[in-house]
Amino acid sequence: MLNRRVLRVKAMQSLYSYFLLKSSLCDLIEKELVAKYALNPSLHDFADRGLFETKQNLIKICFRNKFTDEPLQVLEALGKEELQEVENSYLNYQKLMNAEIKSIKNTMMSERSRLQKSYLKILLLPISLAYGDKQDLGRIKSSSVESSPSGNLSQNRFILNLKEDPNLCELAKKREVDWEAESSVVIQWYKDVLSVDEFIINYQRLKDPSKEQEFECVQYLYKKIIFKSEIIGDYFDQHDLRWSENKSIIRSMVLKTLKNFHIENPLELQPLSYNEDDDFKYVDLLFSKTISREYELETIISKRVKNWDISRMALTDLVILKMALAEMMTFPSIPIKVTINEYIEISKNYSTPRSKQFVNGILDVLANELSSEGIIKKSGRGLIDNK
Repeated sequence: MLNRRVLRVKAMQSLYSYFLLKSSLCDLIEKELVAKYALNPSLHDFADRGLFETKQNLIKICFRNKFTDEPLQVLEALGKEELQEVENSYLNYQKLMNAEIKSIKNTMMSERSRLQKSYLKILLLPISLAYGDKQDLGRIKSSSVESSPSGNLSQNRFILNLKEDPNLCELAKKREVDWEAESSVVIQWYKDVLSVDEFIINYQRLKDPSKEQEFECVQYLYKKIIFKSEIIGDYFDQHDLRWSENKSIIRSMVLKTLKNFHIENPLELQPLSYNEDDDFKYVDLLFSKTISREYELETIISKRVKNWDISRMALTDLVILKMALAEMMTFPSIPIKVTINEYIEISKNYSTPRSKQFVNGILDVLANELSSEGIIKKSGRGLIDNK
């Protein structure tokens, strides 16, 4: 199921996209702004090249200063027109960046809906695979050509129960999830994967499968075919860019649903997490606070990281440090050690080989200093293990 670490990773991936885009957009707008003050040989004297380059440098400094809170001394060297151009460029940057932030955030938050749909789609898949078996059975009956045995899968009582389950049917209809448009794809999966699988072939040969054998077959379908087949996996890879990460989440939800599966009772559909609404509010706030306090967080890091140029830091490490600090400062109920340990684990999987020690060392120092200064304040559960 979905847990806070997975949510942190999804926030980190979205923030990484944000910081990459921000840097590219900033460079692009700065380039366009500075180009306005380039020497034009057809209009200007080439001997004035130095004056134009000086003005371009001042324009660049003034534009970059818009992203900080520090006072600027070069303003007097620029005219009213130049200052207005800088302001217009910065306002244009903000407008474009705000639109991108909204888009990135919407994509991140829509992950909730995508995960739910993937969960439902996989739960429904055996029904469509059984339909492939039914089609195959009809073909065999109308032909004298020998083929693999068929029939038991399409008559499996657990699969028939899935098809009629009120909870599954209602939610699938609400989320507009089905395999109807891709029925030909699923039938091909049946031919290419199930019809040559030894376990399924033996199951189809059973004269009168027991309820236990039917349930074992359903378990096998999910565990060994749907989540293991490269052909089926390729389909989900194409429809979900982060399927390699989401697969384990969906698998745990499906298997937990299967564990409580009884023909006599409606299906117990699983939530993405135990506190789904709170978890997605958490990731929303973590993303937003990391962006809104970006300059403050970067200042804290740069001032306290001795002998290290922040511009040389791996972007992933910088994103992880900013997120960890934002979490410490925003969520008083999350213990500092929990935050540090979580981001160390994320750095091990998503950054450089040396990132674990680097992130650990910096966060330990910053957590102690910011706590003593009262910038990080913990309460309730957040006070646990903070000694």
